[in-house]
Amino acid sequence: MYRIHFQLFAFASLFVLPAHSSKGQDAFAATVQAKLEKWVETKQATSKEKSDWDAKKAMLSTLNEIRQIEIEKLSEFAAVAESRIEEIETKRSKFSDEETRLKAWRKEMTQKTEALEKSLRPLLNRMPPPLREKVSESVTRLQTPEADTPLQTRTRDVLLILQAVLEFQNAITIDGDVREVASERREIDILYFGLSRAWFCDRSGSYGGIGKVTDKGWEWVDDNRVAAEVRKTIDVHRRDLPPELVELPFPAAE
Repeated sequence: MYRIHFQLFAFASLFVLPAHSSKGQDAFAATVQAKLEKWVETKQATSKEKSDWDAKKAMLSTLNEIRQIEIEKLSEFAAVAESRIEEIETKRSKFSDEETRLKAWRKEMTQKTEALEKSLRPLLNRMPPPLREKVSESVTRLQTPEADTPLQTRTRDVLLILQAVLEFQNAITIDGDVREVASERREIDILYFGLSRAWFCDRSGSYGGIGKVTDKGWEWVDDNRVAAEVRKTIDVHRRDLPPELVELPFPAAE
């Protein structure tokens, strides 16, 4: 304010001239007053513009700082994103290689499973009834395959059948049946020795015979001469009799 008043005083002193008349002085005073008011308005406008500019400059400076921070954050984000993209591409490449390997493995497994299924189907009729019953569901699926059966199920069926066959082949198995003999229904026991030989007899040991496996299935031939020995063998195996050396005729396997 002091500076403005001093400037006003200095500006006004420039127009102080000797007075010639009252009318001339009034006109001169009015002119000076108008110029002073104009000068004050100009200074006020200049001061306001400067103040506005200083405020805008401060705001622009703040905005610039914010933009700099945003640029730094965006740069960091871009670097992280680029690193993430590279990581994803690396994993994608690994997954692609793994997918290729798994597809090759699946193709190989499919071929092996199909080969095993093909080799097993002709042998299903040669399986003894107790063995077929043990893996009946797998045998049914193998005999009547469906196109939409998963490879996992097909492979499991093949392995279950092969495992059951191996166990049956390395064991003595006794099964039961009911047959009509001389118009009389009799309960008989069947002694399987592996997959290819079997003998049967009734509970009395008076009726018996031999079982032979063929490509069409099992054939049973009556032979009462073996009935007593078969009965004794079964009873010894079941531990109904003390251990004893027994002999059984081995039918020729076909």
